[in-house]
Amino acid sequence: MASLKTDFATVRQLERQVAHIFKYGGIGFGAGVVLIFVFPPIGIPITALAALVVLGGIAYVSMLGREKSRPVFCPYCASQNDVYVSRQEFACDMCHRPVKINENGEPVMAQPIDLTARHNQPTGD
Repeated sequence: MASLKTDFATVRQLERQVAHIFKYGGIGFGAGVVLIFVFPPIGIPITALAALVVLGGIAYVSMLGREKSRPVFCPYCASQNDVYVSRQEFACDMCHRPVKINENGEPVMAQPIDLTARHNQPTGD
């Protein structure tokens, strides 16, 4: 099961990806139902395949939903991210900046922020 969740560090990332699966499965199912009445030899297999895609998506989500997550606040924008416990780094769902989790379980900035005052820098003229 570890190979299935490599793309997802947060619950929101999983939800976005799975929404595509259900959207395409639903569109295929609807098209298949319409085609059942127009041309049944094509409509029935399309409906069956779309139903399998939706059922596979449900099984995929339920399998990944068993993994524990914990709320972690982004050190850049202070938004809450539900991060899977097994992940040591993730991209914030709001600001998309990389965040690392240190050995104490606290989020830290993966990239330093440039805090140099802009009015003190030479203009180059």
